Amino acid sequence: MRVIALLLGAAVASGCATGTGASLSAKLVNQGKPARDPGGPPLTSRQIQEHQSVMRELAAGAVMKESLGARAESVDPALAAALRLAGSHPTAGNHLRVAHEYFRLGILDTAHTHATRALLQSPRLAEAHEVLARIWRDWGLPGLGMGPALRATYFDRTSAAAENTLGTLLDALGLPGEAREAFARAVALDAGAGWALNNICFVELRLNRLVDARSHCAAALDVDPGLTAARNNLALTFVASGDAAAARQAFVAAGNPAGAAYNRGIVHLAGGEYTLAAEAFEEAIAARPTFAAAKARAHEARMLAITSFR
Repeated sequence: MRVIALLLGAAVASGCATGTGASLSAKLVNQGKPARDPGGPPLTSRQIQEHQSVMRELAAGAVMKESLGARAESVDPALAAALRLAGSHPTAGNHLRVAHEYFRLGILDTAHTHATRALLQSPRLAEAHEVLARIWRDWGLPGLGMGPALRATYFDRTSAAAENTLGTLLDALGLPGEAREAFARAVALDAGAGWALNNICFVELRLNRLVDARSHCAAALDVDPGLTAARNNLALTFVASGDAAAARQAFVAAGNPAGAAYNRGIVHLAGGEYTLAAEAFEEAIAARPTFAAAKARAHEARMLAITSFR
């Protein structure tokens, strides 16, 4: 369906949640080839991954992580406090806290340094292994994160977060079935793990199992109504099934004005309503002036509006 290709190719929603449910991902899952729901063609891994990039930008907020750079220590109170504590008491736990703060800010090399320092003092510290796994994943090297991820689940067999992180690595390696098992183990360990339920939704969406995807997104929102990633993935299930009205409503409910306007523009664009599409993209730009994808789509819609009258 053209609307799916447009929406996913441009990228607007968040997919796999990561780590403990921040910034995107149980054994009791049936294996074998899933039956497909009626609807559009399956969504490819590349389409879904492209679909994540813009929403990650939107979710980052007004201050982009990369802009902090060396100033992070002076402008971020939580990081500054963690550094002071680690400086006065350089324990494994305090280095781990610093690693978490740097990871939150997207400063992955320094996060890696402090997670490694934590493990030098406490080699069985599962949470530090998990942080390393997430760092390798976010560096685009999920294979190198598998060792730390497996050690995290081994050293803490009760950690839903560790299973979720393992699932995100497996998914990045192109193993959605194994990833789904890990996410399901996370839910089995923590029934309130909305981020893991959303990640199951994400996998089911990619397999074109739209009914299952929708039910898991709904379950994620039941336990965490503020989980924007789940609302965006829920909207994608409606896009994939051709229900533009429900998709539009779900995108608006996600609560990101720029993202909602952008997605509305994509729906109009797919329907040949080029002037309305351009207006929606311009609304997205007004909500977020640095929204490069919206600017490109606005230009495209205006050109199509002009040429369609010829």
